[in-house]
Amino acid sequence: MEKMGTYRTSDIYIASYLLSKGLELEGIDRHNSQRCAFIFIDREDRPNLVRSFLCGQAEGNVPDFLYHFKRAKIASKRGLRKDVYEPSLL
Repeated sequence: MEKMGTYRTSDIYIASYLLSKGLELEGIDRHNSQRCAFIFIDREDRPNLVRSFLCGQAEGNVPDFLYHFKRAKIASKRGLRKDVYEPSLL
């Protein structure tokens, strides 16, 4: 699929779902002390993934989603992309 720029979301659940669907996390914007934004390298199928998640029609592997949720939560506090996949943080 062709890259289309970036996609930002401050919703940790959407970010976790997108990570579980294989979207690549480019970084985390922590300029707002109350909320961070997850920045993804966008893909052509991302709008459909977000729509299906928001409409309750998302499909996927629940343990994989939970794994990515835990990683995203850790990374949002530390603001480091590498924390999302660092095995020692489990």
